[in-house]
Amino acid sequence: MQVEVLSVLLCLVATTYAGCPLGFHQHRRSCYWFSTIKSSFAEAAGYCRYLESHLATISNRDEDSYIRGYATRRGKAINYWLGASDLNLEGRWLWEGQCRMKYTNWSPRQPDNWRGNEHCLEIKRRYGNYLWNDNQCQEPSNFICEKEL
Repeated sequence: MQVEVLSVLLCLVATTYAGCPLGFHQHRRSCYWFSTIKSSFAEAAGYCRYLESHLATISNRDEDSYIRGYATRRGKAINYWLGASDLNLEGRWLWEGQCRMKYTNWSPRQPDNWRGNEHCLEIKRRYGNYLWNDNQCQEPSNFICEKEL
């Protein structure tokens, strides 16, 4: 009897804490953390790994709408790093882990590699929304970490 009660209590505790980690916000099967600090793209990726997550990847319009909406309503940053770059081959944008992009939402005339060395993906607040833009990887920026449930 005591073992059964203990088992039920452990299940209740486990389900209570089964959501996103503290500070992360859930959407569908992922948890997102919007940083309030700035760092380079590489530092942001390291920080996300420290949080047992990765820089956010966007695979569809629903996910993009959630991230853009959250950034618009609650985010305080002008831009946020996402987890893609064309560092391996100019113009070939890949998510971390070398996954090809199946969905994009580039700002008009982007990516433009304007300074000849814009190889990392950010969302940038322009005209009240956050669209995709390429930027220099060493620029300090806020960032979004993602952790799958």
